[in-house]
Amino acid sequence: MAFSVNTNANAMAALRSLSSTQNNLTDIQGQIQSGLKVGGATDDPSTFVISQGMRGDIGALKAVQEGLNFGSATVSMALSGATAVSDQLTDLQAKVTQALNEGLDTSVLQTEADEMVAQITTIVNSTEFNGINLIDNGATSADINVLTGLGGATITLTAVDATAAGLGLTGLDLTAEHSTLTLDNTAVFAAADTVTIAFGTETHIFEFIDENGGTPASSVDEANGQFVHVVTIDSNASTGEHVGDMATTMRDAGLSVDVAEDGVISVFAAGQTTTATSTIATGAITAVDNVGGGATAVLDAAKTAIGTILTSIGTFSNRLDSQAEFTQTLSDTLEEGLGILVDANLAEVSAKLQSEQTKEQLGIQSLSIANAASQSILGLFR
Repeated sequence: MAFSVNTNANAMAALRSLSSTQNNLTDIQGQIQSGLKVGGATDDPSTFVISQGMRGDIGALKAVQEGLNFGSATVSMALSGATAVSDQLTDLQAKVTQALNEGLDTSVLQTEADEMVAQITTIVNSTEFNGINLIDNGATSADINVLTGLGGATITLTAVDATAAGLGLTGLDLTAEHSTLTLDNTAVFAAADTVTIAFGTETHIFEFIDENGGTPASSVDEANGQFVHVVTIDSNASTGEHVGDMATTMRDAGLSVDVAEDGVISVFAAGQTTTATSTIATGAITAVDNVGGGATAVLDAAKTAIGTILTSIGTFSNRLDSQAEFTQTLSDTLEEGLGILVDANLAEVSAKLQSEQTKEQLGIQSLSIANAASQSILGLFR
């Protein structure tokens, strides 16, 4: 072995070993601080690139989750509004049913029904979340597109129409089906004039007879359901008084009669479809059949419509909840996979730390011995 003070191979070998040990310690300390075994491209390029892609997917899924939460809140608002509308229709049904009973003031029930319909409009107008109204399919409404996954996949809930107009409740009329009679300004009742009301299998003829006497020209045919009722009038009385006499006779025959302030005569037959005709010598009477009525059918159609709306919104809400749960599962799975790739095993790192620290101490000692070896050359010159 050559002795040289210029070149100390042992010292250089000991220094290389010590440097390697200290580099390992630096890596271990980095893993302890970050908790990652792959913290950058220099640690493991391919694994780092894969992990960066997974981090991007995790961030994207969190954005999807936020979108699903927003969509769920919007749909929940719409569902609450549609449910409130359904509750109003349930209350409105009671009013419609009450109006079918004889003897009740339909005008009062109509006022209540109108307020309920107006409340439906208020509910729909108020059912808005962040500028989106899913149950008012009008100028201010909008469909909602909810992001459901990576790559821009979406699901859409089309705005529905739960307004009073959309449900067919505009102008809801609680009055039973009936006929109206409107006299023109020249109408005058006289003997032999008739007003006929037909309903079901019955026909009721109301014939005017002068109080001074006379015999009805109309014939009774009870076998075929034809009945004749005499309306006795004073030829010197006013047309208004004659209308009152006719209304009294009609009520005696079992019909319901309402004479409005504008002179329109409404004739009801317990909710049955009525047909009105008249023969009058002077002036004219305009008869209109099938007035009012239909409230039950209108309400049934409205309840069917709101039921369809509730089903649509409720189903979409359940779908959003399922998608949110699935998205969370995907995010958790990706995070677990990312941890497997890049997380440091701290138990293993701790063991390596102890080993490398020992190596460092030995390396320092070895370097010290190697550096002292060159001094032994001095003994040769004593």
